[in-house]
Amino acid sequence: MTQVNQSDNYTEYNRYPEVFTEVKKIVNDNKQILSFGCSYGHECLTLKNEYFINSEIDGYDINNNIQVTPNFNFYNDYKKLKTYDLIFCMSVLCKWPEDTGDYSFELFEKTLIEIDKLLNIDGYLCIYNSKYLFTESSIFSKYLIVDTEYKNTGFVTKYDKNNKIINNYPYFLFIKKYN
Repeated sequence: MTQVNQSDNYTEYNRYPEVFTEVKKIVNDNKQILSFGCSYGHECLTLKNEYFINSEIDGYDINNNIQVTPNFNFYNDYKKLKTYDLIFCMSVLCKWPEDTGDYSFELFEKTLIEIDKLLNIDGYLCIYNSKYLFTESSIFSKYLIVDTEYKNTGFVTKYDKNNKIINNYPYFLFIKKYN
């Protein structure tokens, strides 16, 4: 996978505590987890140290400047990834700042199709701060929405597949039910 989604590498430790806490309430520990677009690896460290201590955490990013530690595995070759029980896509399926370049629904969907191949049946997909709605994608029919108490889906403006702005979209967690 060589297409570029988010090109900004900003990250920090425990950047999304409300989202991680909410997912932890729903998903048990002892999982195979992928941080898709892990930037410098802070998200992987956060997940391993704070939320999913007994899980195996992998990070994937096209960036080669990851701070690799013994706490997680890092890949920048998509072909080396395995399958996962939980995939986090945090602020990667967009462009930020929003005026720094075009990000099409076609690229969003193409990326989701590749991510879907990595997710096990009954696996969870967390998409936070994306430009487009996962519910508008062609693969959404394989998934169910997981209702969460926390309803914030990020600060990036949300659009449907026809580029119409959508307000108050409350879904960021999904469970895969079909191949």
